[in-house]
Amino acid sequence: MRNIHSYFIATLVAVMCLTACNPDTIDLTPIGNTEGEYFQNEIQMEEAVLGIYQKLAFFYAFRGGQNNHLSPIWLLPSDDLTTSANYAQENFASLNGGNGQLSLFYDFSYQLIARANTVLQKIEDNGDFAYVKQPELKNHHKGEALFLRAHMFFMLWNVYGTAPVVTKRITNLANAYPENSKGTELLDQAIVDLKEAISLLPDSWPAAMKGRITKNAARGLRGKGLVFRGSVSGTKSDFTEAIADFNSITGVKLTANYNANFNSATENNEESLFEYQANSSPGNVNPFVGGAGGNDAFSVIGEIGAYFGMFNQKPSWIGSSYFYATPSIINAYESGDPRATYVLKPGVTTGINVMKYVKNTSYAAGGNGEGNGVTVNNPRILRYADVLLLKAEAIVRSDGSLEEAIGLINRIRERARNSVESGSPSKVPADRSTTVTDKATVLDWIFKERRIELAFEEGHRWWDLRRRHIAKEIDLNNWDFQSRLLNFKFEDRHIYFPLPEKEVVENPNMNQNEGY
Repeated sequence: MRNIHSYFIATLVAVMCLTACNPDTIDLTPIGNTEGEYFQNEIQMEEAVLGIYQKLAFFYAFRGGQNNHLSPIWLLPSDDLTTSANYAQENFASLNGGNGQLSLFYDFSYQLIARANTVLQKIEDNGDFAYVKQPELKNHHKGEALFLRAHMFFMLWNVYGTAPVVTKRITNLANAYPENSKGTELLDQAIVDLKEAISLLPDSWPAAMKGRITKNAARGLRGKGLVFRGSVSGTKSDFTEAIADFNSITGVKLTANYNANFNSATENNEESLFEYQANSSPGNVNPFVGGAGGNDAFSVIGEIGAYFGMFNQKPSWIGSSYFYATPSIINAYESGDPRATYVLKPGVTTGINVMKYVKNTSYAAGGNGEGNGVTVNNPRILRYADVLLLKAEAIVRSDGSLEEAIGLINRIRERARNSVESGSPSKVPADRSTTVTDKATVLDWIFKERRIELAFEEGHRWWDLRRRHIAKEIDLNNWDFQSRLLNFKFEDRHIYFPLPEKEVVENPNMNQNEGY
């Protein structure tokens, strides 16, 4: 289902047509809506909310070059993927405040947050009369805006750590220079936002709006934020609260086959909690519109798909800039684990060897789709398998039942055994013993399972390594990242990526992260 984008595209095309330059109307009364005339009814509020979703396109698009797509930020720092290209996120040593991808990630994050804050303000100001025909939409829209803002705060903490917390629309210079956040303040705000969102969002949407955010999505993301915060702060109440959020998720389950979570034919399935709704733009997709900087016009005449060409070297001219699996992650799968057949190309240890998201995918319509790696396969941002393993972690860290935690791991492993492409279920991976009484052993099992279950998805591996290093559970200074780059060098400062230098220079209240 791609109704969110389809509706937004139609709206944006209409607006562009209405406001096109006409010499007969220059300096006359605006023929489009001004802000004071907009946000007046359910249709306009709906368009504004869909505009928040639309900004997610910028995080998954190719945008015209191997240095413009943003996936290196969350995929390359881990020990799962490497590349022969000199990405700063791969070698760490060349990370600095001038990094273009980190600057774009920052810009797009706060543009999405600004849209969410505008919608939240307009709901507060105009809600009494803007939702007369559909009063239930008021709460739903507010919940969606809060969720999407929280999602960005969660991402910003994992990337920069100290980026500002902005919860109000910036309308004057006095508020235009926010200061750095500290500690877990970004996670704190995300958790607060998501608690409110849970009370406002619907349990489900009509079929025509499948893919929009629900209570379950907010419960899952809030629980994840709590586990992340608890793992770096050591606060056990975060884990017990996360377990309560996870337990309140209803009506979802693991898919029968693991590959259903990466196949373009089985999007928004029973395991999915939150996906980016990839789509083809009208006409012939042009992944070069918008270039390095990107602009909102490219969502109409450019690209709103999901780029996975970094796995299968598309377009071919990106050369050595594709990503490939390390021997470490290849060897992490037991021989006979059916998941490996959907994740890795058998027998290929160097070169193009990643199959996830490209094994069973569909490409954007038009001649520029497949050739440029632009798919319409939804990135699964949050799925139930992630939640179950986070719940297992929360149980262990809160001194709960190890048997229960191991049982959750085994649910993931049972589904893996049943995910063979054909024939009888595999005997691998076997269940973990439920009689183990050592917490450290069970935690090790959880993180091993997270690695192979969630490989090459939404930064799971790097963010798990990062939070465990912050908590001093592991030491990444001595970690084997298996990078192909000779100038690789990890230091403690790399846990926090540098803030964009232009932001630090122009904002007197912002300090660069230590070491940059």
